[in-house]
Amino acid sequence: MNKIFYLSLLVTCCLYALARGGKPERAAVGILAAAVGASFAVPSMGSHRFYQLELGMLAVDSCLFLSMTALALKAQRYWTMWLAAVKFNTVITHLLILSPTLPPWSYAIANAAWSYPSPLLIAIGAVRHRQRLKRYGADPAWS
Repeated sequence: MNKIFYLSLLVTCCLYALARGGKPERAAVGILAAAVGASFAVPSMGSHRFYQLELGMLAVDSCLFLSMTALALKAQRYWTMWLAAVKFNTVITHLLILSPTLPPWSYAIANAAWSYPSPLLIAIGAVRHRQRLKRYGADPAWS
């Protein structure tokens, strides 16, 4: 997928969530930003990328899944559960390469495709937070 498009989407959604979201939305932005930074720091396989299990990316995505799951358990928001589910799908996608007949390009595309919903879910969470504040005057962040 296109890195520039994804990074533009990521920055736009995360800035909106930081400006308009509550504490769970801001926490999710911090977790996601740390994971994106860590994914750039993971050693690349070079020209053999996605021909075998990307252990560094699996580690980053597993930590991201666990962090988002912890956030979902603590936050009073439904979107956090969706985000944890998306991150679980990302972790499972890494395991697809263990299939001997899977072409490397499908592993790469599936891995990238699961990245797009995350910033969108956080931005949607910020929009819904604003709607609840307007409607009820309060929106409790944590359970």
